[in-house]
Amino acid sequence: MLPYAPFMVWLLPLVASALMPLAALHSKVRDLFPVVVGFVTAAFALSMIPDVMAGPPYPNPQLTWLVIPGFIEVKVGVLVDPLSVFMCGIVAGIGSLILLYSLAYMAGEEGITRYWFFMLLFIGSMIGLVVADNFLWLYIFWEMVGLCSYALIGFWYKKPEARKAGFKAFIVTRVGDVALLTGVILVFLTTGSFSFKALEGALQAFTVLPYVLSVIPFLMLIGAIGKSAQLPLHVWLPDAMEGPTTVSALIHAATMVKAGVYLMARTHFIYMAAAPEAWLTTLVWVGAVTAFITATMGLVAVDIKRVLAYSTISQIGYMMMGLGLGAGAGYIFISQFHLMSHAVFKALLFLAAGVIIHSLAGLRDMRKMGGLWRDAPVAFYTFLIGVLALGGVPPFNGFWSKDLIFAAALET
Repeated sequence: MLPYAPFMVWLLPLVASALMPLAALHSKVRDLFPVVVGFVTAAFALSMIPDVMAGPPYPNPQLTWLVIPGFIEVKVGVLVDPLSVFMCGIVAGIGSLILLYSLAYMAGEEGITRYWFFMLLFIGSMIGLVVADNFLWLYIFWEMVGLCSYALIGFWYKKPEARKAGFKAFIVTRVGDVALLTGVILVFLTTGSFSFKALEGALQAFTVLPYVLSVIPFLMLIGAIGKSAQLPLHVWLPDAMEGPTTVSALIHAATMVKAGVYLMARTHFIYMAAAPEAWLTTLVWVGAVTAFITATMGLVAVDIKRVLAYSTISQIGYMMMGLGLGAGAGYIFISQFHLMSHAVFKALLFLAAGVIIHSLAGLRDMRKMGGLWRDAPVAFYTFLIGVLALGGVPPFNGFWSKDLIFAAALET
């Protein structure tokens, strides 16, 4: 891997976001700086793949962050393993492409420095969330992701709809965040540490009290439901389409809504130690009911971006269901495979939709569109590819990941 990659991959975009006011002193530097940072971050993320492919033991570099003698010692640790590097590559890779797309899409917009600041902070926070090796740092980055989504959804704050959508996203996701925070506190009170490994060790040694073992998974599931817009906390995501299309692409493809799926995958060991059948059944029902109901909502929507939003909620339901189909690492794999598959085709769909909306002077009502194959052939055919992948039509990527989930469902 590149030198200091486990730390640079999240520190670089965070530091770069703080430097945006300086970069904004020159308009060309302001626009090119975040794009360069995005691609350098992606290079750091991808450089960690060979180390993970070599197999365990995986590196877990740590730095001491907070020490209260006789009470607590918290370290800033980076967990480099297949799950974290996989998510890191998705966030950094797709994030860098969305930043490049933003150069033209956001050209001439008022408040562009603020836009670049929050986009870099968003990417850095999401990467920090997926590489954190303890619940405290995961929660800190979890809240930073929520803050960035609020600011970017309401980017066009002069529009009442955008302001309301930003507030709605912030408030609804707080329900899940409070539950997650309570779960994190319970982890510390139970084990004396925020570390994933400490909790896993306590579970294996049977030192966790039974009532705590039933409460912690429930609280973390609520946190994931809020962040990943699952029923009944799904209501914020369709309204979030009031933000720029680039923001929608980032939220749906690489950040924010994928955080809840990652949390469920990372904490899968808790569910297996608690009551496997009950918790797996719960995950399956949460995912399946969400996938079905929000897909039917999408059928009657006429706003092109809201249709894609309902589709995202539905596809996240597939991922949750995949996690609930079994206890082994293979079920985490099929869920994460669909997460990657969805990230690719949903980024394509939103960015193609952005081209169409831009070309039609902001029009989003699909009933008023027509003849795009003739007037905007590139956008039409790229969108068609995304639609075929979303629909699971072979040989497009959506077919392979969905097929694994359906096969696992039939087998179990």
